[in-house]
Amino acid sequence: MFDSGYGEERRDKGAGKTTAALAAAGYKPDQIDVVIITHCHPDHVSGLMENGKAVYPNARYVSGDVEYNFWSKKDHLESSDKNMVRRATAVHNNLVPLAEKATFIKTGGDVVPGITSVESSGHTPGHLCYHIESAGKRFLIFGDVTNHYVASLEKPDWHCAFDMDADKAVESRKKILDMVATDKIPCAGYHMPFPAVGHVAKKGSGYVWIPATYQFDL
Repeated sequence: MFDSGYGEERRDKGAGKTTAALAAAGYKPDQIDVVIITHCHPDHVSGLMENGKAVYPNARYVSGDVEYNFWSKKDHLESSDKNMVRRATAVHNNLVPLAEKATFIKTGGDVVPGITSVESSGHTPGHLCYHIESAGKRFLIFGDVTNHYVASLEKPDWHCAFDMDADKAVESRKKILDMVATDKIPCAGYHMPFPAVGHVAKKGSGYVWIPATYQFDL
């Protein structure tokens, strides 16, 4: 499983429904054996723990070492930046308690054979995409490389308030979008519209999102 979404803290606002979605797909939390983290923002790690216990008790956790080492610093909990405190608190409450069951990989490292991390920092200091390959087919999970399914693609040079290093985020965004468009790699991004799976195509100086339809089955 990639990322955990929000947990109980946002359930009353309509978020935190990952386990419900798993149930609808026919899976139970204790069946998840690996949870892979693209980056450590609250909407990606806050669903790892609930009521002081691991939501996925049988899982091994995988995060980039740069990302974890940054967010696990206790100094961030005392920052004057409220957003920094909120994000660091989510990591300390949800991922740090699971560190003994976690593997921290470097850029280009394998999670398991066939799943390889791809450097894409900027949105956060150690944001990773993940390239999946099986039976000669490829797929890329690009996480939060894009923040909006139109603006981020058509204007990849535009800065976004959610990106911690805006210039680096632009560099990563253009690199990843160009790769999936040029190589025609099916992909998924967290801020793409339902079903959040599709293709990226070049369009002028930018790109356009082409969502998957039943044609993926043809």
